[in-house]
Amino acid sequence: MMTIRKYRKTFNSSFYLLYLWDSAMNIFTCLTGFYMMRLNTVVSDDSMLAFLYRDIDKYLPMNLFTALSYHMAYVQYTTTALISFNRMTVNWKNERFERYWMKYTWLIMAFVLLAPLADTLRFVNYKTDVVYDNETESYEFVPSMPLADTFTFLLPYMVVITVLSVCFNICSAVLIKKFDSTLSKKGSTRFMVITAITCIVQLLGCSLSLIRVNKTENSFARFLTTYILPIVSDALTHIQPFLLTIFSSVIRRHMMEMLGLRKSNKVNVNTIAMHVNNPSLTSHPL
Repeated sequence: MMTIRKYRKTFNSSFYLLYLWDSAMNIFTCLTGFYMMRLNTVVSDDSMLAFLYRDIDKYLPMNLFTALSYHMAYVQYTTTALISFNRMTVNWKNERFERYWMKYTWLIMAFVLLAPLADTLRFVNYKTDVVYDNETESYEFVPSMPLADTFTFLLPYMVVITVLSVCFNICSAVLIKKFDSTLSKKGSTRFMVITAITCIVQLLGCSLSLIRVNKTENSFARFLTTYILPIVSDALTHIQPFLLTIFSSVIRRHMMEMLGLRKSNKVNVNTIAMHVNNPSLTSHPL
C-alpha cells in the first residue's frame, strides 16, 4: 500500500484503486479476525490479556463484532469479484471502461461497504456472549443466533459471487488471447493470474463454508472446517500483497527503492507511465 501511494503517478489506474481499497478492508478484517478467532485461543483465564475478553461483553456490545465478521465476508467476496470484473472490462475496451472505473470506483466501493447492512443489521438483535472454555483454556464468541441462520443470505451470495468471479476470469482469458500486442498480452496475463489465484482461494473458502453450514458428521469434513477453513480465510485476506509482489517487477523495484536497496530509475518510471496511459501497450504497469 505504501509503495502504491508513494508512486501514485505510476500506479494511477482503477486496478490499483481497487487494490488499495481491498488492502484497507483486509487489514480491518485481519484485526477483527485476530481478536475474535486467533488471540482468544491462546489467552487463558489467568493471562495478563484476559481483561480483553473477561466480562468485556458488559462494556462493549459483542454482537457488533459478530455482525462485523459476517459483514466483512460480504465485502471481501464482493471486492474479489469486483476486481475480476474490472480486469474483464478493461481487457475488453480499455479506453472506455478505464475512464468509467476511475470516475466511479469510490462510489462503487462505498456501495460495496454499505450494501451488506441489509443483512448484517439483524445480528445486532441477537446477543453474543464471550465464554471461557475450561477444557481448551481459551475464550470463544458464542452468538445466540443459530449457525444456519447466520448464513441464510450470506452463503447463497457467496456461491453466486464466486461463480461470477470464475466467469469473469474465464472471459478475461478469452479476451487476452485476442490481443495483438505482446506487451499488452504479457501484462494483462499477469493481472489475470493474480485475480485467478485469488478467485481459486475464494472458491475454496466458499466450498468449506458450505461444508461447515451443512454440519456433516464426517471426520474429514470436520477437519476441513476446523483447521483448513481458517487457513483459507487468512489466505483470502493476505494473499493479494504477496501475489502483486511476486508478479509485478515494478512493485518490487519501487519497494527496493523505498528500502534504499536500489537507486531510482526515472527513465523506467516514465516508460511505465507511458504504458499506463497508452492502452495499445498495456493497461497497468507490471
